[in-house]
Amino acid sequence: MIADQPPRHPTPVEQWNETRCDYSTTSRIMDLIDVAAVEHAEEPALRTRSGIALTHGELAAESSRLAGHLAAHGVLPSTPVGLLVDHVPEAVVSIHAVLRADAYYVPLDPRWPARRMEEVLKASGIGHVLVTDSYRDRASGFGEDVAVIAVRQGGDPEVLAGSAPRQPVRQHEAGPAGPHALAYTIFTSGSTGRPKAVAVRHSSVVNLIEWSNRRNSVGPSDILLQVASFSFDLSVYDVFGTLAAGASVLLLPDADLQELEEIAIALVEHGVTLWNSAPAMFTAVTLLLDESSRRHRDTLRRVFLSGDWIPLNTREVLRREFPRATLVALGGATEACVWSNDFVVDEVDPSWRSIPYGHPMQNSRYYVLREDRTPCEIGEAGELYISGACVAAGYLGDPALTADRFLPDPWDRGGASTMYRTGDRARWTSNGWVEFLGRIDSQVKIHGFRIELGEIEQVALRTLDVDEAVALKLDDGDSPYLALALRARGELDARTVRESLGEWLPGYMQPRRVAVCRTFPVGQTGKVDRAALRELFQPAG
Repeated sequence: MIADQPPRHPTPVEQWNETRCDYSTTSRIMDLIDVAAVEHAEEPALRTRSGIALTHGELAAESSRLAGHLAAHGVLPSTPVGLLVDHVPEAVVSIHAVLRADAYYVPLDPRWPARRMEEVLKASGIGHVLVTDSYRDRASGFGEDVAVIAVRQGGDPEVLAGSAPRQPVRQHEAGPAGPHALAYTIFTSGSTGRPKAVAVRHSSVVNLIEWSNRRNSVGPSDILLQVASFSFDLSVYDVFGTLAAGASVLLLPDADLQELEEIAIALVEHGVTLWNSAPAMFTAVTLLLDESSRRHRDTLRRVFLSGDWIPLNTREVLRREFPRATLVALGGATEACVWSNDFVVDEVDPSWRSIPYGHPMQNSRYYVLREDRTPCEIGEAGELYISGACVAAGYLGDPALTADRFLPDPWDRGGASTMYRTGDRARWTSNGWVEFLGRIDSQVKIHGFRIELGEIEQVALRTLDVDEAVALKLDDGDSPYLALALRARGELDARTVRESLGEWLPGYMQPRRVAVCRTFPVGQTGKVDRAALRELFQPAG
């Protein structure tokens, strides 16, 4: 239990957590977008490979018109609207329209199996789903309780046959949704086997947008290549943050996003200045860059990487391929509104085990706590808790899990903040940043020994000439064992790997099997696809 007067954090930590900064606490997301729509009305907002699709003024007009149609079709304030959309201009119009209708959006991933889709629709209480043309058939089986509305650029939306009819409703009388209303709900995997619905408020996104745009000097001349799935929270900054800065978003349809080579071509041929993805996605794309396109490498200026370990050689690769670009490592959680810390990688210290997690963003605080929730000393590993304006409202429809993970912040002087228990291991360094040490739940048990997979990965990175390492627990049917996948540019044999690891790791922590790859498979979120890596260790045939 935490005492009425909680123990103090080390004095430097209290100073590093002094992140208070004024921001637009009374604004909603679309208020920021509308300012940009007025100031940059004739400037590009949405681009495709064919050219400019919509200006900022046109995007505001299109999304406002669609919002009116949604209200007429029965979308009420503070209700969820599902989105099953391709990476096309209509998708961004739809997202903005949902918020203009004072509802909140729930992205549905077309790659989800039917049962997961049904589970999310039911758990969210979704009565309306917006679809783009490529996913009309995918939405045909949603049932009579869900109104499926097809959207198209420049035309009126169409309620598809078989959808539940909705009576027009009067404009709601309670006034527009406030900054503490929900903006979106994103589903993440849950340890119970059921997906968790993370509900995020407008105010958290507004804080993120204002901090990130100021921190990275994002402005009207910037172009962001949007590669994140709309069901992955990195897309939140893409569709709101860049547009609120008067910048533009380059959209590639889902079919092109399945091909890393198409992404690489778009990156160098369309004047892209901002990149935002998980590290594995960026690494895979850089391996496919055409040497003949080097004349187009001077526009990319900021590379935002988050969601997973960033290999130590990433800055070296970035400087080689895009000499004017700066690497920005970001961290946080879906439950803490995309990002809540950053670290600008100006140089890489050879003693680092990984790229530092970084410094808390404005109006956010990081606590590293022991099991009894007392503060750790500087350098002492504990569990990371995130507090402040970034913290989500909780898990929609799951009060028990919300109470377990979202706790009152005893160090908040105002007494109203919530802190999110991340499940991440971390520590404060003497330099004033947080170092990420892996997941607490990444421990596995092999023949009675508890093993931290992250420790094996870090030893491999420290002792071998490799760019990335992923340790896995596998089972051959008789007993569990450890395997290690390595990403390396040169030749590396399993015997050398085992000898090097054997100098640092006890026998029970040494991998039985080793696989060396030039690139790792990338999953739908842009992170390393661990399930696909497991296939490397399956017997042939």
